[in-house]
Amino acid sequence: MTLTIQDLSTEYIYIGVTGDVPSTGAEVAFKTAGTDPIEADWEPAILVNNAHALWADAVASGATGDYYVAILVGSFGGNTVAPAVGSYQVWLRLTDTTERPVRIAPEALVVA
Repeated sequence: MTLTIQDLSTEYIYIGVTGDVPSTGAEVAFKTAGTDPIEADWEPAILVNNAHALWADAVASGATGDYYVAILVGSFGGNTVAPAVGSYQVWLRLTDTTERPVRIAPEALVVA
């Protein structure tokens, strides 16, 4: 699925994840295709389960999974996660007690 937002917009994007919710947290990186993220690319994200205030919005987004990872994208209000106009592969890093899987998300991001 490709998510498209306007460069003047600031909004949450949602990534559906299947499996158990990690105990420590999640991070997201936006990279051009063929480029792996480095440590400085990772941005903190929000874990959204069915008890979270963003759950209804996550479900309505069209992403599917047992839970969601949400990240606010855009520069409004001093938000620092504001990719430039372009196309991005979305990377997801989930941190748990003993595991830290890194995945390419099923969503791509286009900032137009």
